Amino acid sequence: MLIQLPKMTIPQWLTDVSDSTIMDPFPLEHVLKDSLYYPASGFDGTPVKYLAGNIFSFIYVDYGSDHDEFMNALGSPGFRGYNRIATRSVTEKELTPKGWHPMPPTHSDGDPSRYHMKRSDKYQNIIRDYIKKPFCSWSIFQRSENFTSDHGPSRFSLLYLCADGVAAFQALYVTNSIAPKAVAVISPGTGFGLNWTDFEDPYGILARSVLGNPAGPPEILLYGGTVCRGHQCHQFYRTPCWPDYQENLCFIRCGTVGVWCEHPTMDYEKAQYLMDRFLKSYALDCKNLGISLASGKQQN
Repeated sequence: MLIQLPKMTIPQWLTDVSDSTIMDPFPLEHVLKDSLYYPASGFDGTPVKYLAGNIFSFIYVDYGSDHDEFMNALGSPGFRGYNRIATRSVTEKELTPKGWHPMPPTHSDGDPSRYHMKRSDKYQNIIRDYIKKPFCSWSIFQRSENFTSDHGPSRFSLLYLCADGVAAFQALYVTNSIAPKAVAVISPGTGFGLNWTDFEDPYGILARSVLGNPAGPPEILLYGGTVCRGHQCHQFYRTPCWPDYQENLCFIRCGTVGVWCEHPTMDYEKAQYLMDRFLKSYALDCKNLGISLASGKQQN
């Protein structure tokens, strides 16, 4: 838990979940409210390690790992000091009970189908197999009796989606009129990481979706990259990728991830630009668009 952020009380809905009740109706609004959203997350435990206690619900999204890899990661390395006490699958209907209307990308955002197309070069097998079959898993973790409250809160929730990070944000938060408390942009896989768009671009489709969300922007941005070693660590990620977050609270994970607060006076022209593009995209006829929650790609 970060002392620079308020310590929160564990919510009742999380306390009430057990192995025998987890199959009850999925508490979508509770899981989304005050959550941390982490697209292109892999199995990085950084947000949980440092923010559990400030935040109790963590939503990880990555299309590069299948269900077996995810379950293996939960077992080892897992989350130090915590035991998984309940797990269940979550359906797309439970995540989007009212359906959803995607905001399509612009040409400058990139092509969400680029890694689904057939290729004839030497990277064909690597790229073809990279995007995995979609799934969604919800787990509750409880602190081990061998660890005290100094280690972290008694419980936290982890919702993990094998899905596209942009499409999932729109489907989960925009459609359900909820804003996350925090968003993490950490080593988002731009370029050689097989991400079809640039999550760091302040005018890109992820930033437009997050900052233009009618429910409001998140309070906190985590921005950083791969852990480095040596005297140059402090030179990386000194400024946030999205300039709306200018107040630095601290740096975590060897100084490679910054924790930033939203600037109280966002530039009006930029705010108008983001909202205009958001609304214009939403006004498009999506009837034949068919963008998949799992991949973010357009279906013909």
